[in-house]
Amino acid sequence: RAAPGNPGSSAAALREGERGAWSAHQRICSAGSLEDARGVVRKARAGGAARFFKMSVDAYGLLVEEFKSEEVQDQLAAAKRINTIAINMGPDRSRSQLLPFLRACVDEYTDEVLMAIAEGAGGLVSAVGGGETAHSLLPLLEALADKEETVVRAKAVESLVQVGKSMPGATIQEQFVPLVKRLAAGEFFTSRISAAGLFATIYPSTPAPIRPALRKQYEQLAKDDMPMVRSAAFAHMPALAEVLEKDVLISEMSPLFNELSSDVQESVREMAVDNVVKMVKFLSPEEAARLFGTFFDNIQNEKSFTMRLNKAKNFVTIAQAMHPARNIRDQVQAFLQLMAIDAETEVRSAAAKNLGGLCVLLDGHTVLGQILPVVRELCQNPSDPQAQVSFQANAELREHIADNICSVAPVLGREATMNELLPVIKVFFADESIEIRRKVLATIAPVVETMGSEAVDASLLPDVLRMAEDPQWRVRLSIVMTLPTYAKHLGLDLFNSRLMDIELKALSDQIAHIREVSVQNLEVLVKLFGEDWMQENIMPSISDASKRTGPSGYLGRITALHAVGVLSGVMPPAFLVDTLLPQIAVPLSRDRVVNVRIAAGEALAKCANRLASEGQSDVVNSVISPALSDLSNDTDPDVKKASQR
Repeated sequence: RAAPGNPGSSAAALREGERGAWSAHQRICSAGSLEDARGVVRKARAGGAARFFKMSVDAYGLLVEEFKSEEVQDQLAAAKRINTIAINMGPDRSRSQLLPFLRACVDEYTDEVLMAIAEGAGGLVSAVGGGETAHSLLPLLEALADKEETVVRAKAVESLVQVGKSMPGATIQEQFVPLVKRLAAGEFFTSRISAAGLFATIYPSTPAPIRPALRKQYEQLAKDDMPMVRSAAFAHMPALAEVLEKDVLISEMSPLFNELSSDVQESVREMAVDNVVKMVKFLSPEEAARLFGTFFDNIQNEKSFTMRLNKAKNFVTIAQAMHPARNIRDQVQAFLQLMAIDAETEVRSAAAKNLGGLCVLLDGHTVLGQILPVVRELCQNPSDPQAQVSFQANAELREHIADNICSVAPVLGREATMNELLPVIKVFFADESIEIRRKVLATIAPVVETMGSEAVDASLLPDVLRMAEDPQWRVRLSIVMTLPTYAKHLGLDLFNSRLMDIELKALSDQIAHIREVSVQNLEVLVKLFGEDWMQENIMPSISDASKRTGPSGYLGRITALHAVGVLSGVMPPAFLVDTLLPQIAVPLSRDRVVNVRIAAGEALAKCANRLASEGQSDVVNSVISPALSDLSNDTDPDVKKASQR
């Protein structure tokens, strides 16, 4: 609209044109893709500020200006946009202008800005021309990998690995390998830390005759005088081990692993267990046992709490990876030592979390003879006052055992479950801890499946019925959640006589979560026992709830509507038309309580979807649509929203 040399131009018009160009700058740099940036260009050129745009809109120029800002936030914003800027500039200008500029920034800006540059540089491969020219990113990333700040180096190493994956093997040998060697030979330990993370990237493309020298250089880092360098080498050992030849892995990495896993610095050796977990994935059981068996045994006596904790957390994974070369049965005593004897509560609890996972891998005789006696001792409330202190301190341990103990039932079989496991479960039923009672009740399904209906009725249900009246709502909730399991394995008659009252009471429980779970149970119960059973046994309670009055009566009406929503998906369409809609959903759509009308809108929508899918659009149009239309004109916005779903 105004440009230099135009006699009609005014200073104000010039400033306005500059503002338009600057706005275009900003939109280009915030564009999410090259196509978005081109769209900004087209619009700006069409807007009449063509000469200003040509003169001023330069993404690289804007980037430089933002980096010159004294505000760190401006610098950080620019650093986070280098990918978009590079796309806008094109490969040639990115390599000739952008990358040298960013390299110059390395010694000038804060660690926060450098971390953003290091993170973004890994994504510049396509912007600088692809894998063939990706080596142009290496000088920038090498400088960042040599910085003192840990997070900057870590991001630089991640980006170097990312760039290396895109480079041809020959280019890696020509450009990447010398970089790694320079970093590994660095006088300051920070560069050596970065080098440790790059050997896995260069090893696969390295010719066989040169590989021993490369492994020797890695070994030197693993034996470096600085613990931080040894730690970095150990942390990246699994990545290197994955690309090593198997014979080299066993002959060279095994001694190195043993040395680092027994390092005098705890910060180095505490990574050993996590490394084992990663490395056993690409080893056979025999190889895993040969490499790590002795180490796995020795952790029991390790002073490092972290190493024992990591073993407890990963015990099953590692033991299973070495089976059958090292039979899992032979590892049981080591597991029990961690779970029952270890001095740290956190270690014992971590082991207890794996109790179920271990037992399913064992035979019933081993579980019965070695594990259950220890579990029984840990969970039995002692009479000695001094022992009570230790018992109370083990509350978290018992909680995790309670969460796992029922999964042992299929391993033991029916008789052993009834005679040996059930008494332990009943100890948990009587525990003072709400969480312990709740967790054993919530996971009872394998016990029910293993024992059978008669044994459950005689030995288990009396305790379940007693706890269904527990004043703690979480305990009652656990029982309501498992009602479908009992229904499936006990059958219709036993459920009706023993457990149906629990379901009916749950529908009117004071706790909303219990009511919600009881409503969700209806879908499973209909599928198990049939539509006639539902109409005869459950619907009278739902109908009564829909007519409930009084201060809290609206809760019953909402529960009835939630039940309509669930039943609309499993009951026959005729039942929806004859009962659910005219008796509950439509009348309650005119309720004076807002939350009831919201629930009614949701229930009506579900009924409409079901009937429409059954080809009964006439009912939808004549019965449901008018009610939803009234709700859509409701004065409450939430009611309107519910009616439009």
